Amino acid sequence: MLKLNNIEIQADGQKIFYNYLATNSSVKKYFNVKQPFYAKYGINIENVPKSILVIPFLSNVMTIAWFAGFDVEVQEVDEDFFNALKLVKIEFQKQYPDYTLKGDLFAEKLVKNKIDDNNNSAMLFSGGVDAYATYIRVFDKTPDLVTILGADIEIEDKEQWTSFTSYIENESILEKNAKEYIETNVREFYTYQVSLLLKDIGWWGKVQHGLSLIGSLAPLSYIKEYGSIYIASSYTKEIDIAWGSTPLGDEKISWAGIKVFHDAYELKRQDKVDLISQFSKENKNNFKLRVCYSELRTQFNCGKCEKCYRTILGLILNGENPNNYGFNINENLYENMFKLLEQGTANKGMQYFWWELMEKAKNATSIFIFKNREEEETQIDKIRSGKLHDLLDKKVNNPKRWTYKLKFILRNRLSTVYSIYKKIRYS
Repeated sequence: MLKLNNIEIQADGQKIFYNYLATNSSVKKYFNVKQPFYAKYGINIENVPKSILVIPFLSNVMTIAWFAGFDVEVQEVDEDFFNALKLVKIEFQKQYPDYTLKGDLFAEKLVKNKIDDNNNSAMLFSGGVDAYATYIRVFDKTPDLVTILGADIEIEDKEQWTSFTSYIENESILEKNAKEYIETNVREFYTYQVSLLLKDIGWWGKVQHGLSLIGSLAPLSYIKEYGSIYIASSYTKEIDIAWGSTPLGDEKISWAGIKVFHDAYELKRQDKVDLISQFSKENKNNFKLRVCYSELRTQFNCGKCEKCYRTILGLILNGENPNNYGFNINENLYENMFKLLEQGTANKGMQYFWWELMEKAKNATSIFIFKNREEEETQIDKIRSGKLHDLLDKKVNNPKRWTYKLKFILRNRLSTVYSIYKKIRYS
């Protein structure tokens, strides 16, 4: 069992520190004793009931408990959230039929909380394609934008975080939205043993992130009186992979009567790029898309990774100059893009995103040209032909998962050596 002994409020009423204890070694191995879980907010949360304060903790440990098979005990928890966890667990079991999810939550007291004025709303905002598509769809609601340090950006990466928050604060299209920031070690409080609970590594994306990110808003929602929370979709129903954020799971999450909306699940990624391009044209406002978190990034986006390339190409196929959306590239991108995709790895989600681009390219009537139309149209023809899709298909169907898993284990067991290697490589 994992037992939460008490909750402490620190740092002038803005930080929640969770004092918990694992009862035996089979449970202890999953938790980083040097990095106990915490959540820190930009506002005072001392008046938030403990039954709400406990939610960020449970939103991160319960998925581990289900897959590892141990129980969690707390003193009190919001009744809506307690019931919601049971439903979320069922959805995960459906996604992972080859696993038997065990582990239960035991609470001495269930509390029925209520947010009186619940007309306010919030959305999780990363500045990427998914986030901006949802932002456009709920633009008239003027939701608070909540960004979390410790999710996509490491807590120690102050340079990238300062750059990102400065962008959010100064982007003109976002000026009417209140901004809220949360710091929480959601990816550091557990050990690499958690990722090994899955046959394929990728715990954060495949299991943790949906419940984790939504639950992190609980204390903030009580003070700011949110009635609804929006989280942007990553995939659509056409992409048949197990994933940690889906409408069936996310929209079952609730506390104090709050409703969660998993937005734009019906839109493909390219549909979202189309929506962003159209919105930008109609409002005559080019805004930066923050799609890249590469370690090689020295600018707003690196412009050299797979995620950057697929976003860049999506904009080009809409007749838009990617350099107006936070990129710094030229006509040489095609050569570099194909080289990267030939050398790199692939998964089903990535393959589907490039299939969307192939379909878009077939019908694109207005393509942005950097310099030479004939040469660049020839490059686009490579996408239309399906050769790139076939390449990715071979990689997906012949994965060397054991190699990736071995590298992952070695990186974590030799973490000090790997940290030194990273510093040398990226210096």
